[in-house]
Amino acid sequence: MFFLRSRFFRLLASPGLALALLGLMLLAVLMGGTLPQTVRLSPQELDAWHRAWPLLSLWLERLGLADVYASTGFQFLYVALIVNLTAGTAAHVAYLFAWFRGETPGRSLHLSELPPALLSLADAGPSGHRRGSLGLAGLPLLHAGIVVIIVAALVNGSDRLGAHFELAEGEVLSQANGKLRLERGSRQIEGELDFRLRLDALLVEMEGGSVRELQARVSLQQAGGALRQETLAVNHPLRIGSSQVYLDKNVGQAGVFERILPDGQRRRLLVNFIQPREDWGSNWPLTRDETMVFEDIPVNFRMALTPGDAPSFRLTAERRGKPVFDGVLAPGEVADLGVYQLKFIGTAPWAGLYLASGQALKWIFSGFVLALAGFALHLLLHPRRQRLRREGDGWLLEAWTLRDDWRFERQWREWERGR
Repeated sequence: MFFLRSRFFRLLASPGLALALLGLMLLAVLMGGTLPQTVRLSPQELDAWHRAWPLLSLWLERLGLADVYASTGFQFLYVALIVNLTAGTAAHVAYLFAWFRGETPGRSLHLSELPPALLSLADAGPSGHRRGSLGLAGLPLLHAGIVVIIVAALVNGSDRLGAHFELAEGEVLSQANGKLRLERGSRQIEGELDFRLRLDALLVEMEGGSVRELQARVSLQQAGGALRQETLAVNHPLRIGSSQVYLDKNVGQAGVFERILPDGQRRRLLVNFIQPREDWGSNWPLTRDETMVFEDIPVNFRMALTPGDAPSFRLTAERRGKPVFDGVLAPGEVADLGVYQLKFIGTAPWAGLYLASGQALKWIFSGFVLALAGFALHLLLHPRRQRLRREGDGWLLEAWTLRDDWRFERQWREWERGR
């Protein structure tokens, strides 16, 4: 009990410290919700952000503001808040024991005669008169709810999965390797997934030069389950076990190729090009530059894909500054790149998707419900305990209340003036 009454513990459990920490956390949450966060951007959006604001994006990353929730400062805030709330709960529980055991009251007053409001207390007996005792549980429930939210968020952060991927029409996602772009802080997954997802058709409806509706029709087969057809729309995710798949609004056209290796093996190859949604349906060339390494030698590719009824693929490849191929391919034509050949098949629409999972989200929601219930109890019920004892020719009035019961404070001052 000595530690609970020490100055250090009172500082640790002080409501002022809690308000300061909550204010700082609110500021951090506002920054995390308004500033561009790298974990929420798809690879295409992240590249566009770096190109449009190179200096600003650099400084946000240096200051830890490009991923606020994973920064050291934010982790310090919620750990400090957990300590403060735990200490505050311990102090309040100690107060509850004092309340019910009848230890030293919060205030006492000697009265020569009883005000009319206290006449009924004489029948309450030595234990006193109690009202609103359920409100005493408000603060512990509020504190416990906030602790549950923070702890669940920590668990969710270590167990969360967030990954961007792209699928062209007819393409199947069944393996994580080389297809899923995991976000920073996401748990690693490798090898075969426990489901197979195929993009059957991408539906883009235009109206007045802008996209009116974006949908993706997919086929899904979970491990040991039957094949079923689903429709994905923006903000209407598809649940796969404990995970969800979202449509992330990025669309484009993919160049479809057959890669012919020197040993005669043939493999399908997709090269995705981003197409602004407002330009969907146009036949403007889509460009992409990329460097690939073959036999430890980088090869620079400059590509331009022209979609439409008569698609074409413009390719310039350089190896050590010397051209490997420079030409335009129509469907069925082959580019010889030395290490392999590329046969241009045509184009296919592709859609960006997002795979997410978080087992602790239901606990975070439960924490919010618990905190809200505690706040309502604390706000609506004002626990009071009053005990009246005969003392000589007068009366001794003892009272236990919470410090924020301003109605009782006003009444107590009236009794003090009338004694």
